[in-house]
Order: sequence, then C-alpha cells, then structure tokens
Amino acid sequence: MRTMRIRHLLLATAILLPLAGCGDAMSRGLVITGDGKVGANNARNQRENAQDALRSAIIEDLGEEWTAKVVIKEQPIWVEERGSDDGLWRWERITATVDVTPPAGAQLETAKRDELEAGTREYFMRKLAKKDPALIDLTMRIGAASAPVATVSAPVAQAAGQRTYVVQPGDTLADISLAFYGSAQHWRRIADANPGGAEAGKTIVIPAAAAPAAAPAPAAAPAPAAP
Repeated sequence: MRTMRIRHLLLATAILLPLAGCGDAMSRGLVITGDGKVGANNARNQRENAQDALRSAIIEDLGEEWTAKVVIKEQPIWVEERGSDDGLWRWERITATVDVTPPAGAQLETAKRDELEAGTREYFMRKLAKKDPALIDLTMRIGAASAPVATVSAPVAQAAGQRTYVVQPGDTLADISLAFYGSAQHWRRIADANPGGAEAGKTIVIPAAAAPAAAPAPAAAPAPAAP
C-alpha cells in the first residue's frame, strides 16, 4: 500500500535560481514554486512552499472534495554543504498542525489516517537538518464532515379551517369525507381541492367545512291594526 504521494514531494519542490551578487543577505536568489509564482529564496517563502506542497499532496491523495490546511511554526535555516558553496534550507525542529476536513457524508478511516500521519512525518523528516523524529511535533486534526444543507420549502398558506391528510392505502374520497365532515357526500369538495389526485402516500388538502346556511330571519310580526 502506498504511503501517500507525500513521499515524492521532493521531486516537486521549488526550483532554485541562484543570483550572483544578490543584495539581500537573507535571500539566496529566487524560488519558483509549483504554481509558477516567483519570489525571494528566503526562509519565509520556503516555509510557505513547504506548507503548500504538503497541502497539495494531501488533497491529491484524498480527493479534490477534501480540504487541508498546513501550518509550520518555525522557519528554516540555510545549511551550507561541506566542501561546497551551495546549501539547503533545513529546519532545526518542526512544530506543525495539519487540519483535514472531509466532504459531506465522508469520513477518514483509521488505517488511512495512520497512513496520512506517517507520510506527513516522513515528509517533515526530510526537511530537518538533523534527522531526529523527536524534533517533529505534529498535530493531526481530522474534522467532521459538514452536514448537508437541507432544502426547506416555504410553507403553503392555508385557508382558515383548512387541513391536510396523508392518504393511506385503501382510502377513498368518500371515506376521507366521512372522517372529516361526518358525511361521505362531500367527497367532491376534496376532489376539487386536489386536482393532482389522492393516491396512497400523498398529502392532500382537506377544505374547511362549508359554513352552515344561516337560518332565515323570522318574519316581522304584522303591525297591529289601527282602532
């Protein structure tokens, strides 16, 4: 089983362009990063390059839907090679935090997490001036997947007294009319309110019961006849 693409990051690290007579004693020429940016070859940019390279390797290994953030506390130092005018940027120690967040509905299995941490430690080991695992203080944090955002439909305004009902298998409009109105004869009212049908499992509208007809006003008593 592969131990991540992090092991191959040294093949994709920055290409150095030494500049003779550079006036900045803290910068050793220019550095071209993997994304094509050009900057001073100094400790700050080398730290940013190392963070970006590790983050990109994690995303490439886990998938584009994952997110990762890498923070290295210390900056590297320039280490001269014996018998040569050249040298390399190396860390005396590395204190780093790596945050990995899965996409919605995904999680990182224990075996994969162990593989990720082992590959990260190996990457940092190659960056140390002294190859001592005790000089690496690594914090790996695997975040929880964000819950999918539920789509909530706006509530449908209902007329006063109007109700809804989930049709059960075997229900007829007459049965529903009888249950809500006390009489099966109002099934047409339910049908008219639900032109899409009333098959089992569907939520239908139960219109408000018709207001009882007002009783006719009593006839006015005839005026008494004049004497």
